[in-house]
Amino acid sequence: MMQIKLGFEEWRKLGKEIERIAQSDELELIISMTFGFTGIEGNEGEEDEEEEVEEEHEHHHHHHITELPKEVIEELNDFMDMLKTKYNAKIDHHVHGDHAGVVASVMTNGKDAINVFRNIIDDAKNCENCVLAGVDGEFHLGNDVSVIFFGDSYKLTFILPAQDGRRLIISEVNT
Repeated sequence: MMQIKLGFEEWRKLGKEIERIAQSDELELIISMTFGFTGIEGNEGEEDEEEEVEEEHEHHHHHHITELPKEVIEELNDFMDMLKTKYNAKIDHHVHGDHAGVVASVMTNGKDAINVFRNIIDDAKNCENCVLAGVDGEFHLGNDVSVIFFGDSYKLTFILPAQDGRRLIISEVNT
C-alpha cells in the first residue's frame, strides 16, 4: 500500500531531488494543463450523432480562444500572457467545447524548478470561471526526460531516478 505524504517537507524533498538531477544545468519544464469550465451548459439531451458533429466543429488548434464565454476567454488569455511574461514560456493551446488545454515550456535551473512548477499550478488554480482538471508533463535535461509527473489540482505524482540510477523514486504530493 502506497502512503500519500502531505506537506511542505515532501515538496522540499522533491525540489532537492530535482536540483540533484539538474546539477548546474538548465531544465526545461513542459507542463500540460487541462481546464474544465464552470457555468457552461453542455450538449446534454442531444443525440450522440449530433454531439459528434458539434465536437468536430468546436475543436480548434493553435487559434485564439473565441467560442467560450467572454470571462473564460479573458482568464485563459491572461493566464497564458502571464506565463509568457513571467517565465518567458512558449505556449500552445487547444480548445474543445467543454475544455481547453494549455501546454507551456519553461526554462529554469534545478534550484528554482519546483518553485516555478508550484507557482504555475497555483496561478492555474486561480481561474474563477474554469477548473484545473488535469496536469501532466516532464522536466527535460538536454534531450533526456529526467522527471515525469501527472495528476490533478489536488494530488500530483512525480517519477524520477534515484541517486544510484538503478531505481525510481515515486513521490506523491498534495497541491
